[in-house]
Amino acid sequence: MHTLSKRERLKSKSLMDLAFTEGIKIKAFPVFARATPAELSHDVPFQVAFSVGKRRFRRAVDRNRIKRLLREAWRLEKSELAKNWKPGSTQWAVVFIFVGKDIPSFSDCQLLLRRLSIKLAQAMNEREGGV
Repeated sequence: MHTLSKRERLKSKSLMDLAFTEGIKIKAFPVFARATPAELSHDVPFQVAFSVGKRRFRRAVDRNRIKRLLREAWRLEKSELAKNWKPGSTQWAVVFIFVGKDIPSFSDCQLLLRRLSIKLAQAMNEREGGV
């Protein structure tokens, strides 16, 4: 299903901190991702958060626009990552950080998230295979 429900949004500060301290780092410039396996409060494969730096985009309107574009691209892309997930399997907390200098178009966001999701799938497989 192509939805991004409230249960799939990462709101826990402790899980975000865990993703930054112990998680894996995935780069697909201008978006970075930090991901860590975690026990989530809901039965979903991923909980995600999106961040855009205030230093690069001073206006909240611009930051919100980028986050909205990234959320929509993730909503369409996440089904590919979650298709093999079964309840009880490893759950992931993922934080996406936009570090570019220009506001991307929606098609750019889709390409970025597609590249990032491929790298994320590889990293998750390595992490689960290594554990």
